[in-house]
Amino acid sequence: MKISLSVTSLLAISPLARTANPRPYPPADAYLQTTNILNHSSYLEGLDDPQWYLDNIPFIDTPDKSLQEVYYYRTSVIKRHLKWVAEGEGWVVTEFIHPVSWSSKFQTTPDSAPHQVVELRWLRDLNCNKDVIQQYTRGGVEKLSGITFTHYMHEAILEHAQATGDIPFLVSQLDGLIAMYELWNTNSTLDQTTGLYHRTPLQDAQEYSLPGYLVGGPSGHDMQVWDDFGLSASMGGGNDYALIWSGPETYRPSQNAYMIAGARAISQVASLAGNDSLALTWGAYADNLTARMEANLYSQKLSFWIDVVEGSNLRCEGRELIGYFPYRFGIGMNATVIRGLEAGLTPEHFLTEFGPTTLEQDNAYFTALKNTTYCCMWNGQSWPFSTSVYLITLARIARENLSEVITPAFFFQEFSKYTRTNYKDGVPYTAESHYPTIDMWSGDSTNHSEHYFHSTYLDNVFTNLLGIVPDFGNNLVLQPLIPANWSYFAIENLPYHGSLLSFVWDQNGTHYGGNRSAGLSIYSNSTMFHHQTTLSPVNCTLPFNTTSAAQTLTNQPEWQNILANPNSPYNLPRISADYTLSLNGDIAPYQAFKLNDGLLWYDTTPDNFWTNNQSRIPYSTLNITLQRPRTISSVSLAILDDAARGGVVACPAGIRVLDRKGETVAFRNPWTDCVPNALNTLFFAAPTAGDSSNASTLDTGYTIETDFLQIILSDQLRYTTAVSEVQIWVPPNMGPRYEAEDGVIGTFIGSFEGRATGLNGTIEGGGVTLGAGGWVELAGVRTASGEAGKTSVVVVGGGEGTVDVMLNWMTNTTVSFSGTAANKTVELDLLRGGNWVTIFQRSGTPFVDAVVVEG
Repeated sequence: MKISLSVTSLLAISPLARTANPRPYPPADAYLQTTNILNHSSYLEGLDDPQWYLDNIPFIDTPDKSLQEVYYYRTSVIKRHLKWVAEGEGWVVTEFIHPVSWSSKFQTTPDSAPHQVVELRWLRDLNCNKDVIQQYTRGGVEKLSGITFTHYMHEAILEHAQATGDIPFLVSQLDGLIAMYELWNTNSTLDQTTGLYHRTPLQDAQEYSLPGYLVGGPSGHDMQVWDDFGLSASMGGGNDYALIWSGPETYRPSQNAYMIAGARAISQVASLAGNDSLALTWGAYADNLTARMEANLYSQKLSFWIDVVEGSNLRCEGRELIGYFPYRFGIGMNATVIRGLEAGLTPEHFLTEFGPTTLEQDNAYFTALKNTTYCCMWNGQSWPFSTSVYLITLARIARENLSEVITPAFFFQEFSKYTRTNYKDGVPYTAESHYPTIDMWSGDSTNHSEHYFHSTYLDNVFTNLLGIVPDFGNNLVLQPLIPANWSYFAIENLPYHGSLLSFVWDQNGTHYGGNRSAGLSIYSNSTMFHHQTTLSPVNCTLPFNTTSAAQTLTNQPEWQNILANPNSPYNLPRISADYTLSLNGDIAPYQAFKLNDGLLWYDTTPDNFWTNNQSRIPYSTLNITLQRPRTISSVSLAILDDAARGGVVACPAGIRVLDRKGETVAFRNPWTDCVPNALNTLFFAAPTAGDSSNASTLDTGYTIETDFLQIILSDQLRYTTAVSEVQIWVPPNMGPRYEAEDGVIGTFIGSFEGRATGLNGTIEGGGVTLGAGGWVELAGVRTASGEAGKTSVVVVGGGEGTVDVMLNWMTNTTVSFSGTAANKTVELDLLRGGNWVTIFQRSGTPFVDAVVVEG
């Protein structure tokens, strides 16, 4: 197969093909009316699976075509990183395109997660973000792996709710928000003397930062020369490269700003929950931490936030870009601090063509060109992770007119640099880090760094450039930073408070046609409700009750993909193939387990697909085995096609789907409506003897009950077949019974590329037998009403041994089984919505059949 060199070379599909290719489930917001200002398909040229974008993203049109091009590319970055975990667990978002060994549960990574949450809040399918959030507040991401990287997840969750308007969902996460925060309040991360939080720069996701250079030299002093040839200190060497890399335990303005913002977020959520006492407690804690941060981490010499080494209290008197972070989180919002921020905004300090730099350029340890090929150096490289935060700080200062340096024009200058950075060889692209003075990515490893999701862009467009100020209530506030020379722009179908908003700026009323008035028009669900002639700040009342609108949207069911298995290829569900490409006769790089790992994209490189390339027969067979018989009506295949890129993969010539009884439930021969590089859904139809035309293109309502499907794919002449993912979507299980075999088994820390770690549970006899250290997790468990309340929950099981029943990774109840089938009832305080019930083996070999919610 030919490797694609261009991320924009994937085929778009025709409107006719989209009509013939139904969705596997209806969009949650399908009932909302949309405007029709823009021709959406025209913006999707070169993007795979256009139907996903049509259903999920706001569309923009601007005079700045680079900005527009990067925007649509960055929506494809989101799409590539959405991973469906398992039934009940829902979506998570990955940071690296391929799994990495240092990630947390389900390949999540806490340092990038807040960026991802504020980015995903602008997707029309709100379930994606809600699932991610609840993996942290209820799913035990940090409880399972232990705290790893610093993050501002609490603030991001609050900001998500400010955009969605879904206050009940936010309030229901309060217990989890507090539990997450308390994980950091240990002696290993919170100094009892200074009252400040500390972490190594590496654990702040910023290795090779300034503190490491200041203590990693000879005898614990500053580094004198980078390459000491391994010589001792007495011979002019003595570098501690491990310490330079990780840095020492450090009080950092970034981490402490995160913790202040987190405490304030908890305080605000407590207030929304009506718990004024709790709100005051957390508010006071945030104020106290702010005072300690100001006393210890602000340099009067530089008028800038700096690092201070924990223990020695060495003050790292040098400007790092993290000094711009506190303002983004509402810390140091005064004229003195702003003057200090201004001082760094010169070509001698942070400003470069592809900047800002992560360490100011006049620092002795700044390097514009990396002094090693290691991926991640924060002593000068341009990192989108930091730039996206820096831009928010600039925008907040500029829109309040608080600076003669940080103006709307300066913000747009820096945002344009960020846009320019998001390119490679003239094509939109994001990797890890970028050289600040050269048009080249400096952290860009194959099958690893591509389309790196460690930063924001959509959020910068909507909240910085357009100037939306998301908040609760029925008002819409805009403080635009749109360039004065823009005579037009449009943003269409932006989700906000349960509605779809569209914004049209047409300075003279002629650009978009349709007899539109000159000026700024704002629409809700296709109806204009605000108009003004100038592109000035807006504070208007939304034409609907945001509380009810948000609840209507959030109450829409989230369909479940029951075929995904985060432990693939271990345990069930499983997909196997009768043939897999193995060029050298040993390792097969495109194995069938990738077909239900929850990851889905259509690139040739980075790869994530199965192929029958070089098979000696004209068709191949995929066998799907579920944990138990399920009622299903369709199967969806993500078909890879690189023929237009000069490759040998094309849509199959035909497809046949059979159930366990060997009856054909879907048949296309020829498969004329196969859509390349898209999710193709085949709805089932009743088998008819001697007739192969039993497959329909639309949902007929026909269902089968089976635990097995066989899919036969025939190749086109001179082409081979490749599939990225196979999915089976069903309506959600609303209870009261949750089968153990439908849950997720084992652990995921360090598991990647098909390697199993820590799995010790076996699906058998209609349930799960747990071995030493084994566990099974059932997510989405809820009361009959879906509201919170103390509830009797029955663990149906047997075997010999004891288990701990953990609720939302916060509370434990122990039950025992003594060799016979038994129902064990525990009283659990279920939270509103879906709950995580995780059952841990503590002794023996207990068997878990199901969990049943009574009442």
